[in-house]
Amino acid sequence: MKKYLTLCLALCLLIFIPEGFARPAGPPLSQAMADLHAAKNDPGLLVLTNAPYVRSQGKDCLGLLDQAQDATGARVGKGNLLFFQRPQAHPFCLMLFNRQDRQAVIFTRSGSGWSTDRLSLAPQVISDPAFWKTTAKSYAAGRDLFTLAAIASAWAEGAPYDFLKATELHNHLCPGVTSGYLMARFILKHYPLKAGERYTIISSPVWCKEDALQVVLDCTPGKKGLVAKPLSEEQTRQIPVPNPAGFLLVWDSKAKTGKGVALSFDFGVFKGLYPENTPKAATILSTVAYLDQPEKFVSVSKQFDLDESLYTAMTQAGTNPYEAAGLVKD
Repeated sequence: MKKYLTLCLALCLLIFIPEGFARPAGPPLSQAMADLHAAKNDPGLLVLTNAPYVRSQGKDCLGLLDQAQDATGARVGKGNLLFFQRPQAHPFCLMLFNRQDRQAVIFTRSGSGWSTDRLSLAPQVISDPAFWKTTAKSYAAGRDLFTLAAIASAWAEGAPYDFLKATELHNHLCPGVTSGYLMARFILKHYPLKAGERYTIISSPVWCKEDALQVVLDCTPGKKGLVAKPLSEEQTRQIPVPNPAGFLLVWDSKAKTGKGVALSFDFGVFKGLYPENTPKAATILSTVAYLDQPEKFVSVSKQFDLDESLYTAMTQAGTNPYEAAGLVKD
């Protein structure tokens, strides 16, 4: 009787379970683990995927993510389950990566089937410009390979978790997003907030740095914590500040007072850390050791007091923040 009831329950579940709830067929993860000589819960195994962001055949990919976690033991709390953002229509991608020898297995979902890439992402491989000339045609992962190689290399080199989260939002790792991370660490170290204060970042000129500033400082456009103001070539030429990177405004909305800081970022020093022809995906191999040394690249060009009138002038639409702060040539 007990066996009969169990069988009936199982049949009911198969009949009435919602179609969208059914576990999708995942990639051959056990074979990938064997290929990488990795065991479940291996701390040297990284899982990197766009699963939280993309959809496959009209459904989310969280079931595929769940299967990957079950098979590998990788978890966010262990620091070896990382994500990268992509548009919802982008193909699902998942990589298993071995820190020890930097071998990788990458699965890409094409319709209802799977494509598999097995390759080395060792430093000597990703540092070779010739490797990147054929990746789009040689590997099913194609467009995602740059993202996968750079973020996995940063993880293998011991990059801080907040840095890796910045690459998640930016969906890849490049010198631009690294500069934003260094600026954020500089701000936190030299301008810690006091009670009642908040940061407002004015990014001007604009480049990849904004995504790292949002993640590390929680300064987002939606919360009015980040204002992006692109500059024309003529406006840029009028700025006497060397290597301008924008402004930090430390503001107390109740007291209506604060301070403004004009920041600079020296890409000359930063790019001097690696050979001139180094592919972007490999630059992190040379720069990761300096992520805790923001003063090497970030400097203050001017610091000034803020009142409500100046704060409004610098943040409102249609104004040049350098002109409002008195930092333009006549």
